[in-house]
Parts: sequence; C-alpha cells; structure tokens
Amino acid sequence: MLHNFFNPKSIAVIGASSNKKKLGYGMLRNILDYGYKGKVYAVNLKYDKVQGMKAYSSVLDIKQKIDLAVIVIPARAVNFVLAECGMAKIKNVIIISAGFKEIGKEGEILEQEMKKVAKRYEINILGPNCLGILDSTSDLNASFAEGMVQKGSIGFISQSGAICTGMLDWANLNNVGFSRFVSMGNKAMISEIELLEFFKTDKKTKAVLAYLESIERGKEFMKVAAELAKIKPLFIIKPGTSKASCEAMKSHTGALANKEEVVKVAFSQSGVLRINNLEELFNIAKFLSRYDSLDSDKVAIITNAGGPGVISTDEVEENGLKMAVFKEKTINILEKYLPMEANIHNPVDVVGDAKSDRYEIAIKALLADKNVGGIISILTPQKTTEIKKTADALVKFSKKNSKPILASFIGGVSIENETRMLNKSSLAFYNYPSQASFSLGKLWQYKKAKKDATNYLKMLNNNENNQIHEKIEIDKKLDFIQSLDLLKSYKIPIVLSLLSKSYSEAIELANEVGYPVVLKIASSKISHKTEVGGVKINVKNDGEVKEYFEQASQNLGDKLDGIIIQPMIKGSEIILGVKKDENFGHLIMFGFGGIFTEITKDVSFRFAPIDKNEAMKMIKEIKLFPALDGYRNLPKMNIDSIADALVGISNLVSEHEEIKELDINPLIVTEKECFAVDIRIEV
Repeated sequence: MLHNFFNPKSIAVIGASSNKKKLGYGMLRNILDYGYKGKVYAVNLKYDKVQGMKAYSSVLDIKQKIDLAVIVIPARAVNFVLAECGMAKIKNVIIISAGFKEIGKEGEILEQEMKKVAKRYEINILGPNCLGILDSTSDLNASFAEGMVQKGSIGFISQSGAICTGMLDWANLNNVGFSRFVSMGNKAMISEIELLEFFKTDKKTKAVLAYLESIERGKEFMKVAAELAKIKPLFIIKPGTSKASCEAMKSHTGALANKEEVVKVAFSQSGVLRINNLEELFNIAKFLSRYDSLDSDKVAIITNAGGPGVISTDEVEENGLKMAVFKEKTINILEKYLPMEANIHNPVDVVGDAKSDRYEIAIKALLADKNVGGIISILTPQKTTEIKKTADALVKFSKKNSKPILASFIGGVSIENETRMLNKSSLAFYNYPSQASFSLGKLWQYKKAKKDATNYLKMLNNNENNQIHEKIEIDKKLDFIQSLDLLKSYKIPIVLSLLSKSYSEAIELANEVGYPVVLKIASSKISHKTEVGGVKINVKNDGEVKEYFEQASQNLGDKLDGIIIQPMIKGSEIILGVKKDENFGHLIMFGFGGIFTEITKDVSFRFAPIDKNEAMKMIKEIKLFPALDGYRNLPKMNIDSIADALVGISNLVSEHEEIKELDINPLIVTEKECFAVDIRIEV
C-alpha cells in the first residue's frame, strides 16, 4: 500500500510557489534538487508558471497519472483540494499543512472531515502537520527539511517534524544514513502501524528507529511490532512518563498519552527496544549505521589511561555486557609487544606514553581473539599521544573487520580535528565511553527482544487457533457464586463456597464444611467486602456463625444477599488481576496478595494472551519469588498450579472482551495445589 509513497513515478506539488519565504517553494525545490527521476508537476491556483515550470490550477488539469500529491496550502482549503485529488484518482497524499487537531476543536473538525473525504476516495494520507518524507533509495526529498538523507539501511519514523530535522542535520555531520525517513505528524490515517508493516518486508531497511507520542491501536501495534522485531531491530522513544509531558503532547500533535506501565509491558512483550532520550536515539543510530548485529556480549577495552578504563569496565557490565576473558595466545602477544607496565588483561592499558603502534598491536590481537565480541578503544590526549595516527589506525581496522570497533577520544581542543574526522568515518565514534557501551548493550538486548517477539506471535497464533469456549457475552453483573463458576469453567481451581440465606442455614453449612471456616458477605451491591467488614476468618463454632450473620444483617440491611461459607485454607496469598486497557487489551497482573501488594508493589504484568511458559516468567520475575520456591526453611509451593491459573485467566479474558476488571485476591497456594478464594469481576 505504501510503495508509491516511497517510489512514486510522478508527483504533484499542490501549493508550489516561487516565493522563497513559503513552504511551497522549498517543497518543490527539494524534489527537484536531489536527483528524483520521476515527473514533477507544480499546482498553483494563481500563477501559470512556478520556478520556471508550467503551473496547473488544479490536479484535475493534469492529464497524466499522478502517484503522489503533496499538499502545502492553508488548512481551510485542504479538504476541497483533497477531494479534487480523489476525483483525479490520486491514491497517495502527503499533507504538510498544519492547523488541524493539534490546534484544538476547530482543527479536530477539519481533520475528521479530511478522513471522510479520504475514505470516500480511498486515499492514503500521511500527515497532516508533518515534515514529509525523504527516501535515499529513490533520491526523493518530498519534505521541507534542509538537506537530504545519506544512503543507509535505517528506517526512521517520527511524530515530530522537529526531531526529524534535528536528526537529519546531526546524521549528515556523523555519517549516518537512512533508507526511508518519515514524518507522520497527526497520523490522521497512516500511522506507525502501516509504516512498520511496510518496513517489515522492505529489503532496503535493516533496522527501524521511531519517535512516537501516541499509540492509538495498541493490539494491532503489538502484533506488527512483534512481526518486525522478529526479523529486524526496532527501537522506539515513547515520551509521556510525566504528567507535564502528557499535557505538552496534547498541544503538540493532539496525542493522548498512553499509561507508562501499559506502554512498558506492550514494548517488552512485543520485542520493542525502548530508548529514553534523544542522546540514546542518536547513539543507536550511529551504531546501526555501521554494524548490523552483535554476535557476542563479551567486550574488550583498550585505553591509555587507567581511570577511564576502570569507569568503562563498570559501564560495560551496567549495560548487560561482560568483560571478555582473553585467550592465552592473545595474552602472550600483548605481553610480548607491550611495555612491562602495561596491563595485558581486560581492560588493556597501553600506558600513558603510548603511541599509535601500541593501539595497533592491541586492536590486532583482540580482533583475532574469538572470546572478544566487540572493542571499545579509549584515548586521552597526553604529551606523547599520536592522536591523528591512532585515529587513522582505528578507521583502517574498522573498514577491514565486521567485529564492532567503537572509539571514544576524551578531551577538547587537542582532539577537535580528529573528532570531526572520526564522526565522518566508518568508525562508530562517541564522545564518551558510556555511549559506546550503551550502544553495544542495547543491540545485545535485541537477542532477547527477538525471542520475546517470536514468543508473543506464537501465543497470539495459539490463542486464535485454540479457543476452548464459545464467545458468549456476559451481559450482567455476576454474583460471587456465578463468578466462581465462571473461573471453574476455565479450569481455575476454586475453593468450596456455600451460600446461606439464614443464620440457621449458615450453621448447618458450616458444620458440613467443618470448622474452622471463613464467612463472607454475599452482595451484588458491594464490590469490596473487606471495606465493610465483610470477611471473617477462623470461625470456630456455631455461636460465632450466628453472631456474624446477625451483625451483617443489621449493618447491611437489604444490601445483604446472604453469607458464604468456605473452609479455612492455610497457604501463601497470591493476587491475580486483570485490567482492560481500551487500547492494548487485557493487562494481567501477578503478585503476592494481602498487605504485600500495597507495601512492596512487587508485581509483574503481561497482556493476554499468555501461555504457560510466559506465566512462569511472570511468577519468577517478582522479587519475592524465592518465598514461593522454598527459600531457606519455607515450604516449596505448587508454582505450576499458579501458572495454570494465570493461563486460565488469560483464556477467560481473551474470550470475554466485555470484562473490564477481574481480581482473584487471594488465590491461596499450598505445597500441593491452589484455590481461588475471593473473586471480583466487573463487566
């Protein structure tokens, strides 16, 4: 669907201008100046010629087929012109114009009308309020950005045009290339979902970077993100962790921020690698422009200064990497050719008076060592340091080897010229070693992200193919017994629960169950029993049963439907919960129940559907997991039964979209089994 956005054979610029102060001038100029080989048509209502080209008053006057139209006119006229594009059978349109939902209610109305026009004529829209696209594979600059992207294999998507222009300018200084470079603006129609779908099969793109302020179709996003992440690294900045940033985004692109926890889980589960700021974005872009992958997490450091080497050692491990242990042959070479004062183990210290030859000896030896997956080379300028020769040597080795070599020259005036040269070279050069170790670590994380994406897609597929129940919608509020019966139908073990309508019946049932028992109020009007003293544990005799029943009747009156009697079960209290996010679906929670939930906040999350393997991961993620697994003298609980219960909940909410919230609190787990003791379902 997006092929003609990136590879159009003909383009019409609507609002093309000869006035250098107008965007229509820059748009037309950029398309003409950077080698685009297709046909270009200028459209201007007032003039017969624009920038020496024939100008058409309307796209309807152009008799040739148009693959792509770019609209750069005031917002109030856009929808009329868009309809003309529809009549001219133009299927792809970029709307640069601002003045839509990002400005408020009036603009929102215009944008809604725009969508209706586009749907009527089956037009794909990028924008509005966007910078446009730049494509190095077709030499197309259909944007008003200054400059053109260098050729490369990174796909870039941004909801912010300013971040696009900043990235473009920085990239051209740092020799970073892109395949496709896309500004989405308000995402009226084409969003990150359609673009990720395109990048998934785009042979020109080997990795994707994105800046997203909002994600409107969460379930679709997770699926297509996982499909992409399964085969290509996907890195995303998603702001909105603070209240202030959420407000800023509303005024920026009209975005509604997603809850941070929801986004965090969605990204992790679908294999998206999260980036936190622009510095990290630029660092990853630099690395990806030089290297496709990292085959090992074992890193070697070369330095001419002890302090930076020690700091970098910490940073390597902080980023989930390991310090490489050299092979004996490597150590022998370093010992033979480096001075006696040098450290021949990792980090390799070639000593402060080192010239370029010592760096070459060390790099050559480490590149040959199979225990080394990547190299970080650090230089500080000292009296005898050969800065340029060392820089040249690093570049030479980086061109000849696929093993990543990252460099950091620490300083200012002394290294200024070399820094400029290294930034434009084939070497991945960073101002600080921490940036180098971060980039290596982030790409190494892709190994796990790829597996997460594969597992998520497998669970989705299994869920779609193995529905075990008919999707009968729950159209009423379930009482306690009905809720338990629903759990039981999904193979979630429930505790014996008997409902009594009178105190005499309650006494009879309590004796049937056997003391001690648990008494709970049954009420369709009260959701949280504990808030009204609705639970009494360890009830030992008939007198206590009668007293509780009478007290509950007096306090609750007609709100009381009866009393539930359950056996007293000893074990660990677990909470299993579900909260439906209207965007991403049902978010499942696991953690310790009772007071532990509020005190420790020690919980794990996943979006449904999950399988048993994923349920086990959820259980093992929490810090208190050892308390379930027989830590010291504690009994080893039946963790397998908890995992089965989590899968049962996943199946339940996957087949009942109408469920908004579900809480099993507690689920009592023992050494042999588990039981749902209390349940609340909201539809």
